[in-house]
Amino acid sequence: MNNGTTAEVAIPLQRQSGWFVRLLKRLLLTQVGKRFAFAFGLRGFNRVLEQHLKFMGKYEGQKLGNNDQVLTHSDNEVIPEGESWLYRLMSPQFVYNSRVDKGAAQQASLMSGATLGGITSPLPGKYIALSTSSLTPAKGDTTLTGETAVAGIARAVGTVQNYVAPSALDGAASYDVYNQFTLTGTGTTVVSTALFDAVSTGNMFAEVNFGTSAAMATNDILQVTWTVNI
Repeated sequence: MNNGTTAEVAIPLQRQSGWFVRLLKRLLLTQVGKRFAFAFGLRGFNRVLEQHLKFMGKYEGQKLGNNDQVLTHSDNEVIPEGESWLYRLMSPQFVYNSRVDKGAAQQASLMSGATLGGITSPLPGKYIALSTSSLTPAKGDTTLTGETAVAGIARAVGTVQNYVAPSALDGAASYDVYNQFTLTGTGTTVVSTALFDAVSTGNMFAEVNFGTSAAMATNDILQVTWTVNI
């Protein structure tokens, strides 16, 4: 409703036009652009950390390298009690993504208490899915192409943690969604990931290709951390 005021309202950048804005939007479609957008706390731009731990066998006192870790049953329930397993951390990789349309509608629905953008029964996006396919992300995507259901790396609920409060008025906040997957099925190469609001089907919040595909063998671990800007 028009209240009769003549106060000027700044047009959000994403609603503006012109050559500079078009160039900036094109930049934000690249990994470099998304990285800067995440660093500046722009809402809708998120980060994913991929950490692949290769299973090297039982630990029996071998000399450990800088990237070696010894895990027990308390670290991973797949490891039998009384045993220690040796893992080698491959190079961790950060990648940056922007949410899809359903992700925006999901957030709007949860914040408003309404069902917006075709969302029904919205729930928090905290389920991490993995895929064996390389993605070409698009704003209208609703499913994760090539989602895997191999034993140990099927879609799973993540742990929501590490809330970071805004440092200034109207500043960005963030939180993490983390899960550790242990492959108990046959060897699988994991290429991409997505965040959903349900353990099956559901609404997809965002998707992204990993920086390096994880060629997982049985007992390998993949630690995935989504950092969501809000």
